[in-house]
Amino acid sequence: MTDINSIDREKSRSDEPIFDSNLKKRLIPSSVTKTLETHDGELTYTATAGYLDLFEENIGHEIAQEATVKARVFLTTYVAQNTSHESSDEGSASRPVIFLFNGGPGSSSAWLHLGLFGPRIVNPVEKDGTTPLAPPYHLRDNPNSPLAYADLVVIDAISTGYSRVVPNERENQYHDADADIEATAEIIRLWITQHRRWNSPLYIAGESYGVLRGSAVSARLAIRHGIYLNGLILISSPITTGRMGFEAGSILGYQAFFPTYAAVSHYHGHYRGRSLADVIAEAEEFTDTVLLQALHQGNRLRGDKRKQVVSRYAELTGLREEFVDRANLRITPPQFRAELLRTRGLVLGRNDGRFTGWDADPLASVPEVDPSEQVLHGAFAAGINSYLREELGYENDLSYELNTDRVLPWRIPQGFHRSPFNALPALSEALRTNRTLKVLYQVGHYDLCTPFWGAISDVALLEIPQELRHNIRLSEFDSGHMIYVDEASRIKESEDIRQFINESQHL
Repeated sequence: MTDINSIDREKSRSDEPIFDSNLKKRLIPSSVTKTLETHDGELTYTATAGYLDLFEENIGHEIAQEATVKARVFLTTYVAQNTSHESSDEGSASRPVIFLFNGGPGSSSAWLHLGLFGPRIVNPVEKDGTTPLAPPYHLRDNPNSPLAYADLVVIDAISTGYSRVVPNERENQYHDADADIEATAEIIRLWITQHRRWNSPLYIAGESYGVLRGSAVSARLAIRHGIYLNGLILISSPITTGRMGFEAGSILGYQAFFPTYAAVSHYHGHYRGRSLADVIAEAEEFTDTVLLQALHQGNRLRGDKRKQVVSRYAELTGLREEFVDRANLRITPPQFRAELLRTRGLVLGRNDGRFTGWDADPLASVPEVDPSEQVLHGAFAAGINSYLREELGYENDLSYELNTDRVLPWRIPQGFHRSPFNALPALSEALRTNRTLKVLYQVGHYDLCTPFWGAISDVALLEIPQELRHNIRLSEFDSGHMIYVDEASRIKESEDIRQFINESQHL
């Protein structure tokens, strides 16, 4: 290993960063042609890994000036080769394009890329969906890939994956929700312009924070650029962080997570002989009536009535009545993860409550670790690094930032400095503006990161006329935050997306 203190000081003063000796190499994109056996037959496609330059237009001068490159955004694109008369290097104009990204903020898009959408996917767990596989991890063909019917553009947000600002630019200028939305919209505009795909059916798929990003970007594209999407695929997150937060005076988080607590408790054996569907229905009814009213009453809830609510809460979640009582019905996801299986010495996963693991301190009130992240991180890290270099031939010695805290602190949008990031108005405006826009919402019952009931509640709060409500379809899965982790859920999710793409083009 090189001792950074021994590097020649004159070199450190040069215009080229010390560790950027591979700059020319990593700026060269790599393209390969491959085949994939899909359920529709054999598909030939071109996969390209490389940078898209993000420009800032220089305006306000008497003479037009060249735009300035601000950042280089790493994209992995998949374009099917065509036999139709519309065929070109950019693909068929009539073929849909799906732009996809994860969230975080700070997450690369390797998760959706190698978990659900890509032609090659990684195996992190056994068929049961939770038992980890040992390295080396293996990539395999994905016959359910949406590439069978749509071209794909995988976007790594700036500072994630290989995406970086150019030298002398501030990295944190993009660590802002407003700037991130603007940059993502511009990336999509540039790509469809450079590839002559303005009149292709266009889609966005966003997971987790990508739901907030995608909702706002859909509005930005329509209003700023006149780019009307055919569809928006929102995966695993409410549209406002208010449904996930536990700020002082807020009760929405406690209400939104309760059905998830009941679902996870069912998975771990609390409800013997009862179906998950029945348990969830009962929990949803309780959380929207009895619990919501009790939380709103606060200290006004006393005596036998309070005891009844506490008892029912404990019965539905598998938690001890004494614990629920001490928590005053306000139990956060970390507290639930630490408490449910405490007698077994186990803590639950945050991204997926089916996963279990161990904390160093078995008496801790909240877990220090996320067992689901522990199991999945290594497989996706090995998968994306080996895939890009070995299978796509892309050379880059930078660290591929799978999940990074380099984006922190993340700034929420203007106008929301004292409240959660709320993309409901933006998505509502996008639906009212582009009245043919279709939305597919996919949520997982075991997601202790972003509650499925919060997403369902948000959809009901969209500010749109009744005649546009049929444009929104919501699908629920017996899975976690990354719905596609287990095989059965991945196949079901893929078929759901396929049906959505088909339906949204036949109005």
